[in-house]
Amino acid sequence: MGIDLMGVGLSGINAAEMELQATEANITNANNPNYSAESVQLSATAGPNGAGSGVAVIGTERAQAPFLTDALNQAQSSESYNSSYAQVTQLAQTYLAPSSGSDLLSSLQSLVNSFTNLSASPSDPPTRQAVLSAAGNFATMSQELSQQLNQAAVNELGTLPAMVQQVNSDSQQIAQLNVQIQGTSAGGGNAGALLDQRDALVSDLANLIGATSDGNGNVSVAGVPLVSGSLPLTLSTTGSGSSLGVQVAMSNGNLALPADQLGGKIGGSLSGANSVSQSSTALNGFVVSVATAFNTQHQSGYGLDGSTDNQLFLIGAGGNGISLNPAITEENLAASATAAGVPGDGSNAAAMAGLANATGLDASFPSSTLAQAYAQIASNFGSQIQAATAAQTTAASSVQSLTQLKSSITGVSLNDELTHLIQYQNSLQAAGRAVQVANDTTTFLITQLTT
Repeated sequence: MGIDLMGVGLSGINAAEMELQATEANITNANNPNYSAESVQLSATAGPNGAGSGVAVIGTERAQAPFLTDALNQAQSSESYNSSYAQVTQLAQTYLAPSSGSDLLSSLQSLVNSFTNLSASPSDPPTRQAVLSAAGNFATMSQELSQQLNQAAVNELGTLPAMVQQVNSDSQQIAQLNVQIQGTSAGGGNAGALLDQRDALVSDLANLIGATSDGNGNVSVAGVPLVSGSLPLTLSTTGSGSSLGVQVAMSNGNLALPADQLGGKIGGSLSGANSVSQSSTALNGFVVSVATAFNTQHQSGYGLDGSTDNQLFLIGAGGNGISLNPAITEENLAASATAAGVPGDGSNAAAMAGLANATGLDASFPSSTLAQAYAQIASNFGSQIQAATAAQTTAASSVQSLTQLKSSITGVSLNDELTHLIQYQNSLQAAGRAVQVANDTTTFLITQLTT
């Protein structure tokens, strides 16, 4: 049985054209980070007698590295999480421990110093006025600091709605792509570009909220599905202000997602805002402890007018915040320990100055002085920032390494593609030549038979 030279040549042309098409796509997307290189898979075809009868195109194969893709998404999620966390907490740190100017601790020290001065000159009007000024400054600064910390947390959480909207957009697109990929693959088509698009969206979801995918387009976060096949689930915010969170709309109602199980920017924002709120709570506890201690001591003393049991500070409802008692004046400021000691006795003022050396006034720090307690609050907060910054640096390094490694497997090498381009062009020319030979042979034979 003869060889079907024409058929062999045509199969070679088809194969070479498919290979050139894949090569051109690779070259065009060489700088596209979301593109995976493609290659054409071929198979030799056998004739009736077992001899080669050409080449068949099996399909186009997309370079993949599933393990590296998952690891890269996790690293990107960690980097984004710690970046968002550090951003809001570093801002709060500038309020707690400013690099320049006075802070709450220095304001407290000024108050202590003013009582020390009062103990030496208990009836001196300017000295008494200086105490009132220092007490007012401490109360005002504590209010401002609390407002700054709370506002930093609220502002950070204010970015959530836009990120949630992006999550929903990504989820909807993935669900649509899942349908397209299934249909294209079932029809024997090349779904490579669709798979690249889906991978990019999954990567974005990892970056936004720490989502993971099973490789088939099913996406989840904290064990809760975001995309199930062709069905995207809707993410939304819940709560308000510093209590803002996120939830997923399930078939039986909304399910709140635990903030401590979320990654990416959303997880970092929630966790960072929560850390700032916790520090604000600790700060409020410290300020109320200061006010309580000074009030207790002040109430035991006597003013120039002989009055006693006067509070220096007013504490807000529910123990939230303090303010200088507007009823306190130069006359009833209690510098004396006894009524008989007025006006020359400054022992109560000395006792109030001595509170700076007392330990356990803030119950959260039973073995610390007030200054040590405040320093511990700032230090604990700073340690969290340092940990987040270190984790961000580590994750960024991992992202860089994993990106390079993945690129070496799924990326496009222009040198290789240019070599392939020449190779496939030669194959196309050779196959075309084979078809020309077959055509010439057929023409010759027909001519011979008809003459």
